[in-house]
Amino acid sequence: MTNEHPHPSVMVVDDESSVRQLVRRILEPAGYQVTEAKDGPEACAAIERDQPLDLLISDFMMPTLTGAEVARRFRFAQPDLKVLFVTGFADGLFSEKETLWDGEAFLEKPFNRNGLLEAVSLLLYGSINHGQREMTLAATGGA
Repeated sequence: MTNEHPHPSVMVVDDESSVRQLVRRILEPAGYQVTEAKDGPEACAAIERDQPLDLLISDFMMPTLTGAEVARRFRFAQPDLKVLFVTGFADGLFSEKETLWDGEAFLEKPFNRNGLLEAVSLLLYGSINHGQREMTLAATGGA
């Protein structure tokens, strides 16, 4: 996690506003700081602002820049960044990107709350429920 923020910082990049809003509605109550970008160029502007991220969630098939290209640019600046590709076209993902690198995963659309939270937790913490448990304890002041 970045040292700048007490909660994991996530950027969601999708050309569909409904998907960005859904991701925000799921992740913010779970303790994540979420920023949004409507496309690759808008997301890449964050690199120039040196905005540290813990996780990039990106649609794979977008106009202008694909999710793979957005991830490549972010990882050039921040090599340890975790990436979750979301796509309604899993076959297209693997025809365009034959290999998912370490710290990358994909989640097929449509996804539900639990599926998204589990994928995020697995990428960030290496276990399905770790992040949710830790953030719940922090939010409630529990040990």
